[in-house]
Amino acid sequence: MSLSLTYVCGLAAMMYLTTCLMAAAVRWFHMCRPYDRKPRYYYPGRPFATAAWLSSLALLPYVLHPESADAWDLARLYFLPVTIFHFIILFFSYFGSVMQWKEWRRPTLIIGVPVALALLAAVVLAIWPGDQLESGTPRIVATLILYALGAIMTLACFMSMWVVLRWAGRFDKDDFSNPSDFPVVQAQKWLTLASVNVVLCWAGALADSPAFLAVLQLLISVSVVLFVITALHPHRNRPVEEPESEPEAEPAGTEPLSDEQIYQRSLSRRKRDEILASIRTVVEEQEAFLDPHLTLQEVADRSGYNRTYISGLVKSELGGFFDYVNRLRLAHVETFLRENPDATITEAAESSGFSDRKAYYKVKGQLETR
Repeated sequence: MSLSLTYVCGLAAMMYLTTCLMAAAVRWFHMCRPYDRKPRYYYPGRPFATAAWLSSLALLPYVLHPESADAWDLARLYFLPVTIFHFIILFFSYFGSVMQWKEWRRPTLIIGVPVALALLAAVVLAIWPGDQLESGTPRIVATLILYALGAIMTLACFMSMWVVLRWAGRFDKDDFSNPSDFPVVQAQKWLTLASVNVVLCWAGALADSPAFLAVLQLLISVSVVLFVITALHPHRNRPVEEPESEPEAEPAGTEPLSDEQIYQRSLSRRKRDEILASIRTVVEEQEAFLDPHLTLQEVADRSGYNRTYISGLVKSELGGFFDYVNRLRLAHVETFLRENPDATITEAAESSGFSDRKAYYKVKGQLETR
């Protein structure tokens, strides 16, 4: 590799490292007011994102000695399994907090251990005098480890993306009455950025070219900036709800019951009618559906019944929480426009429990196709 190309590769790595350090500083220190009073809620996953970007310091040996074969293998390792692992952390630490799901930490830690050990070994080899992986069997073994860890991290990353997509769909259908209660747009942006970055990381690893990786580092630096920009403003609409008490566990070896099955198994017809009447009182008579961020948990709290029973009953008798509440809102929009002929669609939508006109048209289109 020529001296000029070596200089360019080192400069590109330095730019990427600088971008990551700036992103870590912004992610940790920048919080808009008054959201800084509750950073765990409004900025979930902040410590994990900061740590992920700070890990770019492992690239220092490559920044200082891009001509070293061991430092080059360190860079390849960092931009395949390590970078992809960061996306898993970002997804689960952020959206897992939104969903109040803490169980992601143990399995993520388990799959992250071999990546961390490989990165540590690569750093040690990169700063050790001489090139231990320049050619021969050690080089082949290092490449096989790189591809194996990359494949594992890629599979885990796509699984985490699938989980986030399921969560986004759940907010449209089950427990929440307004799609804006979950940062769906932010999730879509992050999923797109992650998918592009996975392709870039694999392209850099397979090309095995410092010049090609230099270009990819600049592109990935841009994606880091985009990640930070999308996370600057909190995408949360209301306080975190306290986790409800879990229903009694089923015996080992049995399939978990759905909310509908639980309530059908444990409630008499009379009790079901009583709970159903309470739901209608809260949602329809007390017009709780006019709250644009009404949740199933709030209906359960106001009606005084267990959320599991409420969920099962709403699904079985009322067609699902999202459909039930938003059909009431759509009917209210029509009534509002009849009683106020000079009102705009925006005024009618916002007076009927929709967050805005866009949400009204989106929900209307969804329900009319069912």
